[in-house]
Amino acid sequence: MGRHMKKGKSYGLMTTIAMIVGVVIGSGIYFKVDDILNYAGGNVGLGMLIIALGSFAIVFGSLSISELAVRHSEAGGIFYYYAHYIHPGLATALGLFTSYVYMPTVIAVITWVGAVFTLGGKSSLEAQTLLAAFYLIVLTLLNIYSKWLAGFFQSLSTLIKVIPLLAIAIVSFFWKAEFPEAPAITPIPVGWGWLSGLMPLYFAYDGWTVVASIAPEIKNPKKNLARAFIFGPMVILVLYLLFFYGLNQILGPDYILMVGNDAVVHATELIYGKFISKILLLAIIIAVLGVSNGMLLGTMRLPQAFASLGWIDNPKFAKIDLKYQLSVPASLSVSAVTLFWLGVHYLVSKWNLLPGSDISEITIVFNNLSYVFLYLIVFGLYRKGEVQNKLTGIISPILAIFAAFILLLGGLLTNFKNVSLFLIFCLLFCLAAFAYYQKNLKRKREG
Repeated sequence: MGRHMKKGKSYGLMTTIAMIVGVVIGSGIYFKVDDILNYAGGNVGLGMLIIALGSFAIVFGSLSISELAVRHSEAGGIFYYYAHYIHPGLATALGLFTSYVYMPTVIAVITWVGAVFTLGGKSSLEAQTLLAAFYLIVLTLLNIYSKWLAGFFQSLSTLIKVIPLLAIAIVSFFWKAEFPEAPAITPIPVGWGWLSGLMPLYFAYDGWTVVASIAPEIKNPKKNLARAFIFGPMVILVLYLLFFYGLNQILGPDYILMVGNDAVVHATELIYGKFISKILLLAIIIAVLGVSNGMLLGTMRLPQAFASLGWIDNPKFAKIDLKYQLSVPASLSVSAVTLFWLGVHYLVSKWNLLPGSDISEITIVFNNLSYVFLYLIVFGLYRKGEVQNKLTGIISPILAIFAAFILLLGGLLTNFKNVSLFLIFCLLFCLAAFAYYQKNLKRKREG
């Protein structure tokens, strides 16, 4: 998300790569392995291919958007590009969608995952949802009333989030023990259904659009941005492949599919025993909640930014509280909506309305489709001669657009009816937000 940053070039290539890796790696990979494996029919090689395809799609998306980030490094944020190149109404529509649908659904599901890891997979959905709500309220209060503590928690979670990945990945190369007992259910015939594995995978890769907000701080951005957004996703890809392969080497596909989200807990117990496993589990919980905290921190500031630009007609949202350095009403509105989406997630899970998926994955699909506007902008700049690099100006946008529609196809293959209905809801929300912008604009002109 676009956030205001201090002027001055302070990040070199290695720091930029580390930042991308730090933002993207979070909770997704810890609880999406079984979903990816399920869509791959228990075929580990096919699961690894899905992970690789997802990373390449993100490389091409990043390279495309880097052209816009370099040109508008002081403006910050992908919403500025929509407003500058297409229409402020589109920026408002997608900005409000991000603030009140896309990010809140992702935050709600990630926080719920933190609660699942805290209570264990055998706990009730009701208990998990209540604990997730408690976590969300605590994180909200931290981000509004104790920024120092929220910042400390964010730094701590960033430092430890890779430890559980490596703790499993490295050991797996030397692991010779038999797989734990599980009913033989693989291989499972999946046909083209393996494409649906890109949905949970994109959850694990979400956050890569950080390119738009860190551009102002990068030394020699024309050269280093392109390099960072090739090497950054490659580092993430290697870590994810090692973890995915390692977990399958230790537990076996059948056992992972049997225990689901608890697979990482079972693996650490098997390798390190219960005591060390609990320490690693605590590291995973902190990493997961750290992702929730970071996303909440950024999203809470979006409505205030949009109100200050005049995209939202709300003086209370636009006004920054000098004591807390943010708009308290705008921040609380994001948290309230996130709690609402947590309730929706509970109902969807309770009634199994999206088997093998969740509400956040569908908003991620819709959000990735919205990036097609950005890719078309870059392609248009290439045709005008403003972008001269063929890789970033034509090859990357075309492949990124192709990847966005493959992700849409994968989403529809999971549950055509319910996914279609939710995607239509996302579209209607954006259309309503666009109408809201037009109404505000008309009122200002008449006033």
